[in-house]
Amino acid sequence: MTVFQKSNHGVVELTPAGLAEIKKYPGNVYSDQTQPYAFEQRTWNTYAFASLWVGIIISIPVYMLASGLLSNGMNWWQALFTVVLGHTIVMVPAVLLGHFGTKYGTNFPLLSKFAFGPKGNVFPTLVRGILGCFWFGIQCWIGGTAVNSILSVLIPGFADLSVNVYLSFGLFLILNIIIGLKGSGFIKFIENYLAVVLIALCFIVIFWGSAKANGFFNVFKNPVAQGNGGNFWHAFWPALTSMIAFDSTIALNMSDFTRHAKSQKDQIIGQLVGSPFTTLFIVLVSIFGSVGSQIAFGTAIWEPATLVSKFDNPVVVIIFSLVILMAVLTTNVAGNLIPAGIVFSSLWGKIVKYKYAILAVGLIGVVTRPWAIIKNPDSYYNFINTVATVLGPMTGIYMVMYARTLKQPINLVDLYRKDGGQYYYTNGWNVSGVVVLILTTIFVLIGKFVPSLHAIYDSSYILGVLLSAILYYVISKFQKPIDAEALD
Repeated sequence: MTVFQKSNHGVVELTPAGLAEIKKYPGNVYSDQTQPYAFEQRTWNTYAFASLWVGIIISIPVYMLASGLLSNGMNWWQALFTVVLGHTIVMVPAVLLGHFGTKYGTNFPLLSKFAFGPKGNVFPTLVRGILGCFWFGIQCWIGGTAVNSILSVLIPGFADLSVNVYLSFGLFLILNIIIGLKGSGFIKFIENYLAVVLIALCFIVIFWGSAKANGFFNVFKNPVAQGNGGNFWHAFWPALTSMIAFDSTIALNMSDFTRHAKSQKDQIIGQLVGSPFTTLFIVLVSIFGSVGSQIAFGTAIWEPATLVSKFDNPVVVIIFSLVILMAVLTTNVAGNLIPAGIVFSSLWGKIVKYKYAILAVGLIGVVTRPWAIIKNPDSYYNFINTVATVLGPMTGIYMVMYARTLKQPINLVDLYRKDGGQYYYTNGWNVSGVVVLILTTIFVLIGKFVPSLHAIYDSSYILGVLLSAILYYVISKFQKPIDAEALD
């Protein structure tokens, strides 16, 4: 390819000369976290990526999103259609941005630098990191409720402590951090083995709901599954945005995981198989759980930990609390803790090492007060939809920027430089990208505060992606292509 980089089985690798060239520039972002993975270092196959999405989708937040749609009036097939569609749409950016990680072996902060420049990328990259901290805190609180249920059964008097839920939250947060410090290689190990366990235990929920309803198909005839006959389309758009926004953070930084992929085929097939089908399955689990709780306890319970606590059998409480704990753990570490830690350590790699970045994510997760966000479905959906107003515009720009380079390799030496080169743009800023990001974000966010424009806010992620992509594409037609300069 050139003296500085070569192609190896579809993977673009730095040569020793390329690495030496990067080291010549004092201003570079080459570090242990950003260094590209060579083809021989790749270990993730199709099953690994499918398992990753099984661990992410079979999670308590997705269960809560689906059952929350039922509690807000959708019937079972409307909820099923909305959730599966949302998680399928998000596969478009997940696969495309995952292509970057597979081809170049590096992570999301480098993709962000490529898109916005070494100075312009600080804000969008930091936004992704901070949102990861928010999600991390929320899921630690959910997992903490499972820990609380287990300890309340095993330790007499624990449930009577005034701070029992906060102690449980802290214990689960520490467990997440310990696993996060071991890195993404350990996550692959966890996902591969726990995926099968989670699927098996979810079938138990389906069997339980069927038994309570006196038949599998009777579940769908239950009033909980039939909804309240409200206006589906009125509820559809904000719900669809919530479904997409839930996975949009992990889709944005998919390159953090696909840099381990053996081939593009592995990451593409693994993602396309793992996410949509697993989503369909977890929605069915949430429907059966909601209907079963209505029949057994007189009310449809949308939060799994609360449902588990209703059972008198301590063995049942412990087993299903462990299921909740494992489901949250696999999602939280892979989708929030590690990506946010990589963001912080990549942005300030000279002073913030990976282990300190992981600890910082944990601290910020506590400061966000997740117990206030998660206490009811409305605040939960509001939080997710606000996230979508930021991530949609970012995703559209990343997709257009990277799609324009598919025919010609990125210059890896210049990608790692932050004091000049092809991707330094205007004094370190890709002004067009930054302006489009700000304008598009303001446009979709304003609908939250102007009632007559609320429809824009309800569809913020999709509108944000489309609008930013179109605007940036049009502007880029009048600019010199960033890959026009031949590799030296």
